[in-house]
Amino acid sequence: MLVLFALSLLILMQVDAVYAQIRKAPFIFPATDQYLVLKADFHQHTVFSDGSVWPATRVEEAYGEDLDVIALTEHIEYRPHLDEMTARSHSHSFELAVNAAERFGIILIRGTEITRMMPPGHLNAINITDADVFEKFVNPNNSSDSAHVVEALAEARRQGGFVFWNHTAFPTPDNKSTWHPIHQHLLEQGLMMGIEVVNGERYEPIAFQWCLDHNLTIFSNTDVHSTMAQKRSADDSKVMTLVLAKERTQDGVMEALRDRRTIALWNNQLMGREQHVAPVVAGAVKARLHERNNLYLFELENASGFPFIFEFTDLPQGFRIRNDVPWSVKPYETTAFTASVRGDAPQSVKVRVLNVFVTPENNLEMELPVIK
Repeated sequence: MLVLFALSLLILMQVDAVYAQIRKAPFIFPATDQYLVLKADFHQHTVFSDGSVWPATRVEEAYGEDLDVIALTEHIEYRPHLDEMTARSHSHSFELAVNAAERFGIILIRGTEITRMMPPGHLNAINITDADVFEKFVNPNNSSDSAHVVEALAEARRQGGFVFWNHTAFPTPDNKSTWHPIHQHLLEQGLMMGIEVVNGERYEPIAFQWCLDHNLTIFSNTDVHSTMAQKRSADDSKVMTLVLAKERTQDGVMEALRDRRTIALWNNQLMGREQHVAPVVAGAVKARLHERNNLYLFELENASGFPFIFEFTDLPQGFRIRNDVPWSVKPYETTAFTASVRGDAPQSVKVRVLNVFVTPENNLEMELPVIK
């Protein structure tokens, strides 16, 4: 009995040591009136395809980045480290990461990358149940042959999976995004439900427009192969998909994806539908007006980890505030200026959010209630 107690204590000490070595950098988005704002990366690789890290490391990195959700999407066709492995299953990376995900509170979604020549290119299938079955759709003589890609995606759907098109400009000779007839076919057959608007360091405005035009779910993913630290040293901005979920569960995440309640985050910008980005901004930023002895101070308080840039439009009558330069509101900080008020204090102010986009060309315009 004493030996068992000692062993249990040793295991707990080792787990605590792992936690002590990993520091979380909080990156907060307050909930909206209706939804939690979960932070996700649905496109990651490990040594079980062509990545360079162990599966559990991806979970630890997710914890450090303050992500809520990740998907390990190993290539079915391309596994350059396979000769070093004893396990051959396409699901093994997921199985190796499950316990770490439970310890660190990360929602881990089973996935795979179906890697074909363009068209249709590379597609991720997440929320699947069996990755190994997809190997039967691969041409053993030419793994990038797209002849049986429709059957592969139909199998993903049969498993309850969700399919999205990755990095729309790759692999193409001209590095240009093109909507091909097969993409229209996949859309019409319900075999492509979303598109990566952002992949790593690259944002594709045309892919954003395709999501709007075809009612597809918007994604922004790292496609990380190296360590996350190496990726961030090359691109010092966060890349993630914001998911507006009813609950912090895998079912809650998948329900939100199917209802297209996602926002792309990249390079300190947000890209999404107006009905999704406006509540996120309203949940993060509060406008306040303080008055003392007829002197007014107007504040914008940012409760999120994301920096917002505002300019005011159509100021209420009798309300004046400095508006010759945009207002930058840093994460977890308050920006304040003196204001002039003649008559009644404003109930709200109209703003344009210069780093939040509702189309590739248009910024979000909204009203912020003024708290007194």
